[in-house]
Amino acid sequence: MKYKINNQSIIKEDHITKPNEDGWELNLIRYKTEENYKNPVILCHGLAANKHSTDFGEINEPEWLKYSLASYLSLSKNDEKLSFDCWVAQLRGRGKKITFNPENNPEKYEWCVDDYIEKDVPSIVNYIKNWYLTNKKYTPKIFWIGKSMGGMIGYGYAQTNEGKKNLKGLITIGSPVAFEYNSILLEPIARLAPRKMFFPINVSEILKKKQIYADLFKRAAANKKNIESNILNKYIDIGMNNTISSKVLNQFLLFYRHNDFCKYPNNPWLYDLIGKIPLFKKIVTTYSYKENMNKIETPLLAIAGNNDKAADPREVRFCSTNVNSQDVSYINFCKKDGYSIDYGHLDLNLGLNAKNEVYPYIYDWLKKRSE
Repeated sequence: MKYKINNQSIIKEDHITKPNEDGWELNLIRYKTEENYKNPVILCHGLAANKHSTDFGEINEPEWLKYSLASYLSLSKNDEKLSFDCWVAQLRGRGKKITFNPENNPEKYEWCVDDYIEKDVPSIVNYIKNWYLTNKKYTPKIFWIGKSMGGMIGYGYAQTNEGKKNLKGLITIGSPVAFEYNSILLEPIARLAPRKMFFPINVSEILKKKQIYADLFKRAAANKKNIESNILNKYIDIGMNNTISSKVLNQFLLFYRHNDFCKYPNNPWLYDLIGKIPLFKKIVTTYSYKENMNKIETPLLAIAGNNDKAADPREVRFCSTNVNSQDVSYINFCKKDGYSIDYGHLDLNLGLNAKNEVYPYIYDWLKKRSE
């Protein structure tokens, strides 16, 4: 559908990928203007989130114009005619069209973070590449922007041969990898899932039913001085209203328990027992994304918030200092560096001044590396 915004014409399209290995069809939203840079941009949400993580609100609404990163990147600036062809990704279990109903197909809700990296991301990237080949007659390299877990799976994909071939650049926003520092946001969310049982779970519904959990989440999720309370409440209501697999939360507990971003072990109980012993670690874990960060050669922008209680700035700095790319940028949005406030986790994209401070930095980084 075509819209007129600030004297610009912008088109919103809904796309659905072909079924991946597990049969999941993934929902994509595309925003395009009349003239775009050659390289498309994929924006991916975080752990319990959906499209509202990077594309808050609905097109042409005041909240969309104020908070959506997709909105900011897809609308051209006053001094620039070109803008970015933005594709908002939604991983399995999210979007308007859900392939498998959790009540009828609970067995389909037994995935982990590795499935996002190995199945969902390739499905999304290949769909966009094929769309370009069919409609534009060329196959572009692609920018990946990931918020929180969306950045983590970007790191995982960038370590693969396919990722090295397809990615033009990688931007992560509050994305941990080291898991060496306590998180008073992600750890409590991860503990909502019991061990040895995998089932569909909706974090938004839990927070709305348990006020004590909601209060704890709100205190940890953002710098309360940098976000409107109604926006935070709405984000919980619509931005986290998804049915996901409890196995994902369980895997995050393993990350924190073992200070490692790694594949889900074949024997989690054995991994817990001897996984911290260096001699046995490689026997019980198949692959550590953390220990293979040096495989990443893609240009990287790693964004931190100085008051981020999910991804400590030291976590984000670890990422930027352990990749093998020749083009690495790291920024910590903090008051001492001239920004309005020490940013928290959610306010890096939903903050009062995110549009004026965080988004222009992302736009400029992309612009310098675009064709």
